[in-house]
Amino acid sequence: MSITREKILELGETLILTKGYNAFSYQDISSELGIKNAAVHYYFPSKENLGTSVVKTNIQKFEEMIDNMHSHKYDEWQQLETFIKIYVKSHREQKKCIVGALGPDYNTLSDSTRKELKRMVDIILTWLTATLASGKEKKILAFKEDAKSKAFTIFSSLVASLQISGMLDKADYKIYYQSILDELKP
Repeated sequence: MSITREKILELGETLILTKGYNAFSYQDISSELGIKNAAVHYYFPSKENLGTSVVKTNIQKFEEMIDNMHSHKYDEWQQLETFIKIYVKSHREQKKCIVGALGPDYNTLSDSTRKELKRMVDIILTWLTATLASGKEKKILAFKEDAKSKAFTIFSSLVASLQISGMLDKADYKIYYQSILDELKP
């Protein structure tokens, strides 16, 4: 991947996570990077291409994180903590997660970006459901509802927590994410 393309992709993601998909233009990218608008269009002919690429990149990062946790033999508790740390980091950087940033614009996104975003949500929920079910079976995690419902609750809570905490001054995010973990202790 060329350095320029990579920088455009990274800045596009940052703008999506901080401003929102519909709130930035290619002019924002070209001005920030000191390149011509045509250069942005060369690598990403349309905003649809950029949005879809950002989501695909996030899917790849998530899958790499899962592979890394499995190769290091993380138990279900460690995997869940690692997953939650993504949201802690986003909160610290005053960013939304990609699902939370693109979700409100879902109906205005291109078909390809919507398809990839839905695929990402499916991948996360499938992994989280399996991790919760396995952790419950091993008695590493405890909860009353079925694993699929619990996964949906945890994931939607994490996505929404970044939205809401961005509106509040000095929200203590540590208390919030710790409460999710405390609810899962056996």
